[in-house]
Amino acid sequence: MRTIRVFFICFLSMIASVSQAGVLTAEELVASKEGVDMTYKQLMQIMGESSSMIHKGILNKNKMMVEVGANFILGHPAPNHRPWLIMREEDQESFQRTLLSYSQVLDVQALAIVEAARDENWIQVNRAAHRLTSSCISCHTVWKDKVVGFKPLSEEP
Repeated sequence: MRTIRVFFICFLSMIASVSQAGVLTAEELVASKEGVDMTYKQLMQIMGESSSMIHKGILNKNKMMVEVGANFILGHPAPNHRPWLIMREEDQESFQRTLLSYSQVLDVQALAIVEAARDENWIQVNRAAHRLTSSCISCHTVWKDKVVGFKPLSEEP
C-alpha cells in the first residue's frame, strides 16, 4: 500500500510539472478538439473501450487493433459541454488543470504505444499500455467520486 501511495505522489508531482510547462488553457484544449454530440461520461466510456482494444490487440499481437485504440486516445474529440462543469464549482479550476496535465500525459503514452506497435515490440507496447492504464486509473481515483453532473452548453451562463 505504501508503494502505491509513493507512486501516486510521484505521479501527481509529474503531472504538476507537465501542467506548468503547458501553454494551453482548458478552454483552448477543448476548442482544439473536434466537437461531438456526446457527454464527457460517454467520451470516457469510449476511451475505456479504446484502452480495452489496445489490451486485446496486445494479447492477440494485432498491431492494427492496438493502433486503432491508441489513435483514438491521441485524437479523441471533445464532448458537447465543458468537461469541468461536471464538478462542483470549487473543484472546477483544479479539474481544468488536471485535464491539461493528463491530456499531455495520455498523448505521450498513446504515441509510445503506436510507435512500439509499429515495430511489433510487444514488450514495449505492453509497458506503454500499462503506463497509460495507470494514468487513467490515477485520474479516476482522484476525480470520479467528485462528479456532480453537468450543464449542456445551451444552459451555460
